[in-house]
Amino acid sequence: MGKSIRKMMTEKEHNPGSLELIAIHFKQELKEVLADKGAMLILIGAMIIYPLVYSIGYSGEVLTELPVGLVDLDQSSFSRQYSRMLDATSELDVSCNPSSLDEAENLFMKDEIKGVLLIPKGFGKDILEGKQAHVSVYADGSYFLKYKTEILASNMVNSYFNAGVAVQRYMIEGKSFDQAVVASSPISTHTHILYNPSASYGSFVMPGLILIIIQQTLLIGIGILGGSFSASKKTPFLLPENRRRREVLPYLLGKTGAYLLVSLFNVALAVILVHHWFNYPDKGSILHVMMLLFPFLLAVIFLGIALSTLFKHRESAIVFMVFLSPIALFLSGISWPVSAMPEWLVVLSKIFPGTTAIPAYLRLRTMGVGMSDIRHDMIALYIQAAVYAVFTLVYFYLHVYADNSKLKEESHT
Repeated sequence: MGKSIRKMMTEKEHNPGSLELIAIHFKQELKEVLADKGAMLILIGAMIIYPLVYSIGYSGEVLTELPVGLVDLDQSSFSRQYSRMLDATSELDVSCNPSSLDEAENLFMKDEIKGVLLIPKGFGKDILEGKQAHVSVYADGSYFLKYKTEILASNMVNSYFNAGVAVQRYMIEGKSFDQAVVASSPISTHTHILYNPSASYGSFVMPGLILIIIQQTLLIGIGILGGSFSASKKTPFLLPENRRRREVLPYLLGKTGAYLLVSLFNVALAVILVHHWFNYPDKGSILHVMMLLFPFLLAVIFLGIALSTLFKHRESAIVFMVFLSPIALFLSGISWPVSAMPEWLVVLSKIFPGTTAIPAYLRLRTMGVGMSDIRHDMIALYIQAAVYAVFTLVYFYLHVYADNSKLKEESHT
């Protein structure tokens, strides 16, 4: 296509304007994207597969019915009541009652149960005598979600069990039921979980993870195309060498427009449809969401084009961008709060547009804040996009200058 366009322009001695050059490069880049199966797999295929697979995987939202073993060495009415209360929770399922802690440990090591609770001998006697009774919880600390579920469920059962014992004791002393309830719990706590009422993991991690997927697939796809073009040894410019400087900006804008068009499909699928299908928290206007995503996409695309100039082969782009993916995920603050990171690492994380966009996106989408509350983040994204665009333009201008210098040397020779 590029050769036919150059031939047509030469034959007709056509001097295209900037808008026409932008349109030509836009069509040419879009054609390159659609013709490259590897790029299509990353830019389109991955954006269909990853959000859906991850969202389906997290569709359970919270861990429920984790199988645990309850070792009841007391065999009293109190221990049996505790066991029934524990089994009645939605988080845990008392799937077996090992006769000893050693037997429970063997079941745990075989992965037949995910935790162990031990009610020691004398549990009921201590309660009757007004002494503090104990229950031991053995939870898997290597898997935080399971650990949290088991500990929170056992603490909740402890609280209700303690309250029931205290109410019975106060009623024996002559208090009415209402008086006994107040005496057993003089302070009533009302907990309101904001923005994620079910405290579910999927609703917490997926909205931000979707932006990371958009960012990394764009970077990898643009890198693949850039590496393929570098390996072909072709020039991206259409105008003669002595007029190519004015083609640099239209070339960059044309490429950017093509990737923006592809990104609109990704945004429509992942940010709108997937978000709706899996009922993730959504308190923001879609117009405001798009206003935030526009500078984010610009910054990612300009960063991708800038990085693609470094690759001489498409394989190099894949290896380098895949290497960056877990780093980008960690630095985004999804897996670990940015406030708990070293300051130098926080500054380094600003290289990725997602680090700035994700917190603003979550505040906008899940908390329902106004545009004025994310104004600084949007300004930062526009500045970031401008910086990457300038770096890319400088590279292309230097490339054109080098071609012109080489042409002059050859003409002198």
